[in-house]
Amino acid sequence: MKRLTIVLAVLVFTAAVFAQPGPGGRGPRGMGPGMGLGMGFGMGGGFGLLMRPEVQKELNLSEQQLQQIQQLMAQQREQIQPLMQQMRDATPEQRQKLMEQVMQKWDEALGKVLQPSQKARLRELQLQAEGESALARPDVAKELNLNEEQRKKVTDILTQYRQKQMQLWQQGRGPDVDRQALFQQIQQLRQQMDKELLAVLSAQQQEQWKKMQGKPFEFPRPPTMRPGAGAGPRRQL
Repeated sequence: MKRLTIVLAVLVFTAAVFAQPGPGGRGPRGMGPGMGLGMGFGMGGGFGLLMRPEVQKELNLSEQQLQQIQQLMAQQREQIQPLMQQMRDATPEQRQKLMEQVMQKWDEALGKVLQPSQKARLRELQLQAEGESALARPDVAKELNLNEEQRKKVTDILTQYRQKQMQLWQQGRGPDVDRQALFQQIQQLRQQMDKELLAVLSAQQQEQWKKMQGKPFEFPRPPTMRPGAGAGPRRQL
């Protein structure tokens, strides 16, 4: 069920541009640092990031490319409902295959719009936005040559911190909650998780992981958080 929830969250994000990076470029739009821990899974092929003006500028997208990306987003919205139904009715193995097929199609679609250098830079930005939780992605784990023990450790760490995050959210419900304090707690949780995930890698893998993220990119700070607003202080990349 947890796996299905994660997959559906990614699909909804892709169709509705729901999960644009929040504070620090991490987690769904309207959420604070570290929210949606480990939920990147490729960030919907990068479509969410591509809708951000600062990313469009970083990639130097043309007007024609922007129009093509908008068309691709519209196509994804049309396909989202039948895909979600398939995910609900599928076994865990079938869901994984469906997700891989969807991501492959999106990746191929982007490849027809972006130049190779733009696509390479977009992936770097994706990895920066997802942070160390991206180590759970099959393509990242493969590129870093993670062994089975390391992959299991990554999964276990993400599971542990997702549970802690859910506990924080349960405690943070209600109109009188200090949301600023809540987001600070979540930010600390994210930092702890990133530290543990990074420790799973060898020194050589850590160096490779750093190179895979490319030149550091600073996502703009959101407006100052207001009472009841859904975003906390931005964590710098």
